[in-house]
Amino acid sequence: MKIVMATSECAPFIKSGGLADVVGSLPQAFVEMGHDCTVVLPLYADLKCREDLEYVTSYDIYLGWRKKHCGVFTCEKNGVRFYFIDNEEYFKRPGLYGYDDDNLRYAYFDFAVLELISHLQLEVNILHMHDWQTAMIAPLYREKYSMHPYYANIKLVFTIHNIAYQGKAAPSLVQSVFGLSESLYTSGNLRNDDCFNMMKGAILYSDIITTVSPTYAQEILTNEYGEGLQHILELRKGDLYGILNGIDYVTNNPTTDPALVENFDLATIESKYVNKVALQKEVGLVEDKDIPLIGIVTRLTWQKGVSLILEQIHTLMERDVQVVLLGAGDFELEQQFNQIDWMYPGKLSLNMKYDFGLSCRIYGGCDMFLMPSLFEPCGLSQMMSMRYGTIPIVRETGGLKDSVTPYNEFEKTGTGFSFTNYNSYDMMHVIDYALEMYDDKDQWNSIIENAMTTNLDWNESAKTYISIFENI
Repeated sequence: MKIVMATSECAPFIKSGGLADVVGSLPQAFVEMGHDCTVVLPLYADLKCREDLEYVTSYDIYLGWRKKHCGVFTCEKNGVRFYFIDNEEYFKRPGLYGYDDDNLRYAYFDFAVLELISHLQLEVNILHMHDWQTAMIAPLYREKYSMHPYYANIKLVFTIHNIAYQGKAAPSLVQSVFGLSESLYTSGNLRNDDCFNMMKGAILYSDIITTVSPTYAQEILTNEYGEGLQHILELRKGDLYGILNGIDYVTNNPTTDPALVENFDLATIESKYVNKVALQKEVGLVEDKDIPLIGIVTRLTWQKGVSLILEQIHTLMERDVQVVLLGAGDFELEQQFNQIDWMYPGKLSLNMKYDFGLSCRIYGGCDMFLMPSLFEPCGLSQMMSMRYGTIPIVRETGGLKDSVTPYNEFEKTGTGFSFTNYNSYDMMHVIDYALEMYDDKDQWNSIIENAMTTNLDWNESAKTYISIFENI
């Protein structure tokens, strides 16, 4: 099959979250299955691997009355062809998102992707869009491009990575930027909550809608998780699929990870504790391999359940336990953590930053990994922690529920610990149970073995995607 993916970020080139990891790994899985996969993304100022890029062509993009230059660069990695859309006005600036003109920037990108297909004469069976930044490709294709012979018979797939971000904009943009009839807004096709909603357009105009875990696919049909689009998704639920994300087993590999002090696998699990002591030293904790060490790697936002951690941090510190947290985000949450940073020297280490190397050492050196999210479409951190023999403690939501099986001490089955209600007391109860199991080394070693032998790579998920592609 000929698959083209449109995305706003992709590892290893540029990353702000899990979307980049998904689009960095899934195309390679398709290629390994014998399919042809191309990825298109913006050429940001912060893009890595720029030295590998080669110029291809350029053409003009029209956003209403605006005529904009579009340059195209390319490279190939691991059998996947990447194209980068270059426009300095929109993309030569720090970071990825958060600008006042984001709607205009990604409108430009959506047009550029569709124009790329004809300018490079790409053969396309499946055009796969990811999140709101690429959502308008679907309405644009149906209303402007599909009637041209070169674009005929392309099937559209839209993946929702996080329904909380929908691309809401002023109604005037429908006509003034996208050049579409105002009737598409007034009829409701592109309208939700009295504004122009790009994600709604993708949901209605795509052949198939997918999201990143089976549980999340069910959750977004409810008032609690649907973020105002649940009734629209209900109309399309026959075409809605939840496919659990995987992780890259080459990059996330304790036997080869260069960030670790000492590499290990299940047969050499004692080396994990060498990493544990080294991590304790690095982050200012008391060096003792026998004290249970809980890791947290997260964005400090309300979604990630950080409030539950703050509610119970003093109770947790009463236990014989250490905690290392790595993350940054909301200013108010950072301030609340900073207020307690000095209270538990040697037991609590707060690292308010992003640090990829340290995150790997936390996965590799901790005993447990805490992830009590309010909602989590998929989540990758819990999968990475299991890969490194660090046992996840999660709330049963979205992909956390689908990827972490609660431990059964009588049958010695399961890969972690979980709680259902979004409640800090329930979270603390499960942490206490995990600490109880930690003290029983026979039980704990069983959990580590279960976690490290669980297969959470992309193979099965990629097969599911291809099956859906073939069906349409």
